[in-house]
Amino acid sequence: MTQNSYLRPTSWLAKRLGLSVSTIERLRAQGSSDLPPHIKIGGAIRYDDTTVEEWLQSKLVADTPTVSAS
Repeated sequence: MTQNSYLRPTSWLAKRLGLSVSTIERLRAQGSSDLPPHIKIGGAIRYDDTTVEEWLQSKLVADTPTVSAS
């Protein structure tokens, strides 16, 4: 976590990823790698916004043209 990071609730992550809160909670309960790492503080789950952005960047797929063998 960097100095300018903020801990965000699951509702923030759901909005950021375009998913429902229940989908986030289900994926988290399943231990899915399709979510960024979370922080548990007491009973609250939080997501570091900088970590989430870095995780999203790591998920980007380069759009490379397909070369056909002729």
